Amino acid sequence: MLRFNGEITKTNSLERLNRFDNIIEKGQTEMKVEESTRRLAFIKYLYNMAVEQSMKSEPTCVSSVLTFHDSIELFLELASEHLDIGKSGVDFMEYWKLLKQKLKGDGLTQKESIRQLNTARVGLKHSGIFPSKLAIEGFRASVTNFFEENTPTVFDVKFADISLIELVRCQAAKDSLKEAEENLKGKRIEDSLDNAALAFAQLVDDYESRKTDEFGRSPFFFGESMFPLDGSFIAGDFGGFIEKVKESLTVLRDAVKILSLGLDYRRYARFRLLTPIVLRVIGGKYVIQRIQRGSRGNPTTEDVRFCVDFVIESAIILQEFDFEVEHGKHPTLGGLK
Repeated sequence: MLRFNGEITKTNSLERLNRFDNIIEKGQTEMKVEESTRRLAFIKYLYNMAVEQSMKSEPTCVSSVLTFHDSIELFLELASEHLDIGKSGVDFMEYWKLLKQKLKGDGLTQKESIRQLNTARVGLKHSGIFPSKLAIEGFRASVTNFFEENTPTVFDVKFADISLIELVRCQAAKDSLKEAEENLKGKRIEDSLDNAALAFAQLVDDYESRKTDEFGRSPFFFGESMFPLDGSFIAGDFGGFIEKVKESLTVLRDAVKILSLGLDYRRYARFRLLTPIVLRVIGGKYVIQRIQRGSRGNPTTEDVRFCVDFVIESAIILQEFDFEVEHGKHPTLGGLK
């Protein structure tokens, strides 16, 4: 009887151990998938940056050659890890041959066009040879085709479906951006713009809230909101004067805050024209006022895409230099009694 119980105990222990191993394996797989998703998002971010660079005038557009090349090189490295290509120190053009062994059909496409990009990159970086604007336009088309054709082949996902939202660390802003994406898919343009406006407010508030001093003061505070102040009920020129002062100070306060955070004010200006005003009331709740959206006409899908991308770009900029202030005793007053 004791032996029988011992065998049951041993069996149960093995089952629990197997379940534990399965849980660990599942967790590791999920972590790998999450990491790959974030890296793909960063690759797409670099690609988008290169596209924007390539549209600029000469010679500024030349920098896109380096960024296009970096995005593809990161893609090839991630693909080799994803497909378990156990080789280090791989030459750039050698990836096509190595990955073909693991892929169905002819493997990766656009080999010769990307070889031309690689040649242009070497010439630019090592010899100072500037490619022409026409050549850069060709590289942009080739790199776009490379990602659109090869991302589904390697990672079983469309390049267009890779979301840069994964690069956003602020969870509240990330959730709002995901809602914006869902509303955009459902053609709910106004709702999507609401989500984008809310995400930006959450992003900035989160960044600022972690940088207050021991008295709750923020280095990014440039005056109280003048929204409650209303000069329309005051007769005469003085009422109009109050309204003009209120409007001017509000614009200046917002502009200084955006610039102090290191964000692109010109892009922010377009964002503000497209999105409603978001106010944070007592208790921390956000209130969206669509009536004060500044754009003319009906917003489009492209408008929503710009707003979502602007919030993501802003998040990346803020994350480049992020810090938290630990509150403790004042260095000079802590010892006083």
